[in-house]
Amino acid sequence: MSLIFVIILLGSVMALVVYHWKEFSAEVDDFKRAWFLRWLCGGVAIPLLIWILLNAGSMPFMPPLTKNVAKLRVGGHDFEAMLAQTILASLVVVSWWAAMTITWLLTALFRKARNRDDLILAGIVWSPVALISLGFFGYFFGWGAIGFAGFFWVWPLAQYCLVEAQTAKPLPSYSKAIGKIKFGKYSEAERVIIAELEKSETDFDGWMMLAELYAGQFGDLREAEKTILDLCAEPSTTLPQISIALHRLADWQLNLRQDPVAARRVLEEICNRMPGTLLALTARNRINQLPNSRAELDELKIPRKIHLPALSEDLGESAGDNAAPVDSSAALRSANELVEKLNENPKDIAAREKLARIFAEQLGKFDLAVEQLELLSEMPERPAAKAAEWLALMAAWRIKRHGEGDEARQLLERLIHEFPESPQAFAAQRRLNLMRMNAKMRGG
Repeated sequence: MSLIFVIILLGSVMALVVYHWKEFSAEVDDFKRAWFLRWLCGGVAIPLLIWILLNAGSMPFMPPLTKNVAKLRVGGHDFEAMLAQTILASLVVVSWWAAMTITWLLTALFRKARNRDDLILAGIVWSPVALISLGFFGYFFGWGAIGFAGFFWVWPLAQYCLVEAQTAKPLPSYSKAIGKIKFGKYSEAERVIIAELEKSETDFDGWMMLAELYAGQFGDLREAEKTILDLCAEPSTTLPQISIALHRLADWQLNLRQDPVAARRVLEEICNRMPGTLLALTARNRINQLPNSRAELDELKIPRKIHLPALSEDLGESAGDNAAPVDSSAALRSANELVEKLNENPKDIAAREKLARIFAEQLGKFDLAVEQLELLSEMPERPAAKAAEWLALMAAWRIKRHGEGDEARQLLERLIHEFPESPQAFAAQRRLNLMRMNAKMRGG
């Protein structure tokens, strides 16, 4: 047998084993690189080393085990004898090791595969071919080639099983848990969700559903928060998913615990984790709209008087003539809180409009109120309907403070020109007509 042919054969068998080890290790976690190196050393290197030592004839009272080596050594061909016999021994050792390796990998794949019965059936169908290969190698090459017979039996079976084996875990399904929740069986729903999460331990939807169950149904916000934070710490959780989870936690802090400070702290985490992103900008905008304290949150829940469009038929009432007496100290305190809020976010439209109304309707500071509405009117993102309402309010407050002068007339004309189709524009036109009639009567 040619030396080059034997080396090519050994290299091909080793390459096939390495290839299949990499493919199997992708499906089965047990076969890491360290395991393969130990298996290669124990199955090939150590047996060959022992064989060489036993046939070297260097140990006292221990002649070479192989007769061919002993005969060649008598003729003075020690090195050639050892090399030839070592190559033959390598064929036997490597073939048996290769067959055992592929068999071991196949066994592990069978254990993990969900369609195990199909793979076993394929092995049974392939078994008659094994008998043919055993007979062929045994007849032509002797018993030393039985390892190759076993390798060429399990190798095609390994190829088939790598393609057909179903090793991926089924995706979790939470329809049963949703049904339990709808019927109020929350403890059973929790067990179902946890059982489904065992199929995929990093499934975002499952953990969010579990956290929602803890917060909304069990009232255990502490456990819900821990679940969310653990999910955010999971490396496989994406930044958008982290943002969704933290926004949901902020909702619970605000709605269930009535704690806007804690909600603000949760949303700040998004800004810290994702600086400069759209997710951080969205979180920052929401932070700017949050109440600063629990007292402010409680105030927002109080039913409020609806402000009808200004410049109604009864102009004085729209400007606050019939407003109930208010506590000026409380109004001043509210105004100071709104000023602090606007220092943090000057674009907060709702806060600035509220401040203007407090100035005009509760504190009687009409000039400051008009100044705030002027700032709102200059914003490029202002809504058209609100802009018309602000102009109407400014005109009403000017008339209340300074009478039907030029400034009020200019505001009314500006309102008609910029928002001609608005209800405030029709009211402004009626008001201008009334002002002209009054001027004629006074002149007459």
